[in-house]
Amino acid sequence: MIGTPDGPQTVCWDIPMDPAILADVRGRLRRTLTEWHLGGSRDLADDIVLAASEVLSNAVLYGLPPIKLTVRVSDDMLCAEVTDHGRGRPERKTPMIDHAGVPDGDDDTEHGRGLAIVEALSDEWGVQPAGDGAAKTVWFRKKCPFPAKPGDH
Repeated sequence: MIGTPDGPQTVCWDIPMDPAILADVRGRLRRTLTEWHLGGSRDLADDIVLAASEVLSNAVLYGLPPIKLTVRVSDDMLCAEVTDHGRGRPERKTPMIDHAGVPDGDDDTEHGRGLAIVEALSDEWGVQPAGDGAAKTVWFRKKCPFPAKPGDH
């Protein structure tokens, strides 16, 4: 269901277990955010798309099908949820800090930063069991105002 800026707006997509599909999903999400006329800057949409892509990447690479992406906006809050049927609970990796306060580790590491990125780009995030407990949902929320409508003061 897609609503109007006056009410809740929701999309829900089934996502194949194929990393090659992620670019298409990012494009679809960006178009949806544009159609919803979300307020804020292009950077806001970039943050939402990147955070959703990170959560989806984890589900596609490490989860089990089926995978669903649900994005909804109500009032001034966007919530994105990715549900998969993998039993493993994703964990945000914390970089090791040396005695001088410098991150210790390989800055060129390809994996392991997704949830740290989600945390940095969202107002809050979390993981919860879904369905009968055989699935999990990773979600994030981001304040996402609609632009002022003509006549609003």
